Amino acid sequence: MSWFKLNRSLHRDIGYFCIGMTLVFAISGVALNHIHQFNSNYQVTRISQSIPLSGVDIETDEFESTLLTALRLEDKVKARFWQDQVTYKLFLEKDTTLYVYPQQNEVLIEQVKPRFLLRHLNFLHLNEARAAWMWFSDFYAILLIYLALSALFMVKGKRGVLGPRGLLVLAGFAAPAAFIVFYSS
Repeated sequence: MSWFKLNRSLHRDIGYFCIGMTLVFAISGVALNHIHQFNSNYQVTRISQSIPLSGVDIETDEFESTLLTALRLEDKVKARFWQDQVTYKLFLEKDTTLYVYPQQNEVLIEQVKPRFLLRHLNFLHLNEARAAWMWFSDFYAILLIYLALSALFMVKGKRGVLGPRGLLVLAGFAAPAAFIVFYSS
């Protein structure tokens, strides 16, 4: 087998192996790039309810059970405190927080649920798994380096990197270089 055929075969098979990893890093990378616009780890819902609270002693167990019944929440309070002078905060066991505003007769129900799959992809992307994932990610990076370099030798002559397609390779280097020049001051 010639070097050219071996290179093509390895490039193809390594490329197939890297598809899953590429999707993990690409999908989570886009999500993490927009974390200021979209919480990709958790879905947060907030619902406001009007409840008569005037004259009620809200720092009692009786109030808490009455409030949970009125809000139709089957849960238990695990912690509570005054966040400030107008906000009494109740933490429930099932990832729900209640913000009680007695002066406005209002309760804000905030529920936080992990996003399916995307949270796990971010976990891997940010290397929260530590050492084992780090070594696997390094291995993946080496495979990507091989794929990038071996691609230069996939097509021979002027139809390959020595022809007009070489300009695409240069453009691939120019784009990050431009960002470095213009945005790293």
